[in-house]
Amino acid sequence: MTKLSYEKNIHEDYYVRENMGQAIRYKWFADKYFNNTKGKKILEIGCGDGGVVQFLKKDNDIYAADISKKGVEFLKRKGIKAYLVDISEEKLPFEDGKFDCVIILETLEHLKSPQFAIEEIQRVLKRNGMMIASTPNPRTTHKLMYPSLFRFRNFRNYLENNRFYIKETTTYGICPPFWKYLRSTVEKKYLKDKSKLVSKDDSNVTILSKLARLLSSDFFGMIKPKIYGWSFIFVCININPMGAKALYTEIANETKKAY
Repeated sequence: MTKLSYEKNIHEDYYVRENMGQAIRYKWFADKYFNNTKGKKILEIGCGDGGVVQFLKKDNDIYAADISKKGVEFLKRKGIKAYLVDISEEKLPFEDGKFDCVIILETLEHLKSPQFAIEEIQRVLKRNGMMIASTPNPRTTHKLMYPSLFRFRNFRNYLENNRFYIKETTTYGICPPFWKYLRSTVEKKYLKDKSKLVSKDDSNVTILSKLARLLSSDFFGMIKPKIYGWSFIFVCININPMGAKALYTEIANETKKAY
């Protein structure tokens, strides 16, 4: 099995179970960032369960890309133009400057090469187009390929180094202090009955997700330190579609001066 087929295979069943909590989060994104948005070309990457674009398809020209074949098939059944792509190493099947907006939520941290993905996003975005990216707070104990990169300040610097203009930052949900230890306590308590940890009943998930949405309102956003957000959100403007390549050139020139 090749490396590419292996990576697609391990993500194949990523969307086997519909999650109402995720749908609530996606609707929050749609309401906050795309209220009354019409006539735009919008791409979402890593959204095999429907993502934000499922709420935008009525008034916009929407597209999706995902590494999961089952996810792509699900999106197509919803009437979304979806493509099977490993954004970590495969080029997106779109021409330069096609999209007004690219959405990529909690996906970059799963990639072997987030830089490749960033370059592709820049390429398919129009100049001054918008990217909305979110990553989990490392304090959530979410497994990350490059943990230090996805700390809030580090990731902001990373995006700015790639010549994105950061228009807005906020957080979604809440990661309480000492979450690592709270989670460990809960898991130990229910370790003998794992069905309590993974239940087919989404009622508790839905309640928690509604609470997360409430805590992500503009009011709580003003008073909640970003370190306590469950995920970090970056709204970026693609002021230079060649931004990453400009960064390479700058690094190369500085290296020449150093030697």
